[in-house]
Amino acid sequence: MQILTNTNDEIINYAIVGGFEDGIEIDNIPSDFIRNFKPRYYLFNEGQIEVNNEYKEETETFSPIEPPNLSLSGTDEELRKMFANMQIQIVQVNKMCNQVSQQNTNLSQELVKLNQEIENLKGANDNENVIS
Repeated sequence: MQILTNTNDEIINYAIVGGFEDGIEIDNIPSDFIRNFKPRYYLFNEGQIEVNNEYKEETETFSPIEPPNLSLSGTDEELRKMFANMQIQIVQVNKMCNQVSQQNTNLSQELVKLNQEIENLKGANDNENVIS
């Protein structure tokens, strides 16, 4: 397994299959690491994985950004308002993309967990000589 850390030694991601360009190879992990994993919840300290005591759950609340009140005249004013509205839309789309990316990461982690459980169940069935 490989982990990816930030500059504060907080674990921000992990890979069971494959790895990262700057990933750190880990052999022993806490038994609840995968089940409880959240970015920055664990620290990699002196070769050991430990819970980050300073971890705070991130709660992102996005409120719509209010467009600036422009009081110019003529077509120049219209173009400025259009440009300002487009900038607001870009910021909102970027925030949504970040949310979707985080959801994708969470779903990938869940998929890995499910695949592991399926493999464990197959192994248990093989030991009992049960045909599935």
